[in-house]
Amino acid sequence: MSSVTVLCRGQSLSHIDKISKSDVVVLVNRFGDELTKFPEVVKYITDSEIYLCTSGTGGELDTLNKFGFFDKFNPTKMIRPYLAEIANTHVRLQNSINVSDTFLSNAHKDYMYQIENYKYPYTYPSSGIAALSYVVLEGNFDVVNIIGLDFYEVKDNSSYYAAGDAHEHADWGKDGHMQEVLTRLVENHSDKTFNMISTAEKYLDDVKQLSNMNFKKVEV
Repeated sequence: MSSVTVLCRGQSLSHIDKISKSDVVVLVNRFGDELTKFPEVVKYITDSEIYLCTSGTGGELDTLNKFGFFDKFNPTKMIRPYLAEIANTHVRLQNSINVSDTFLSNAHKDYMYQIENYKYPYTYPSSGIAALSYVVLEGNFDVVNIIGLDFYEVKDNSSYYAAGDAHEHADWGKDGHMQEVLTRLVENHSDKTFNMISTAEKYLDDVKQLSNMNFKKVEV
């Protein structure tokens, strides 16, 4: 059975030892600080094929470069959280690596939001949800592991991110939109097994009840 792990930047990353190793890992956005803070994450991703998912903003790869990520690892895919049909009209990428950009197919439209006067005609509520949607809708994986997707519910810390990052800000979808997409993805793909570790509690009752979701809430 083929497996993938989507690693977002929430504090549940500290429980990476509770997730089985996978064939492919996906690192979302500015991940260098997390690799520095959590050596166990570095160990986890070693020997797996690595995808990156970044939005293309300037400086987004700085923390990975500071960590020396590209000297140690060779990612094979750069996922962009935008539809391919708007790549040349709405998106201006300001970072790149020696890997071709992979944009989202139209299969994602059924899961994306359309917001009046928003800068993109279709959008996901976060890059983490875009990465998850990509591996579910376009990847050939039987098992999908999710960790670090904590939905901005970090007590005493307004940041969603495990290592803390002054560059970051909360995405618009923090009030249940991400959980809604997650629930629909799991519900519509009963042939896949989902294993999720998160610190979050809100808006998750429906997805927890699905038979193909194994959800574990953790404390940090």
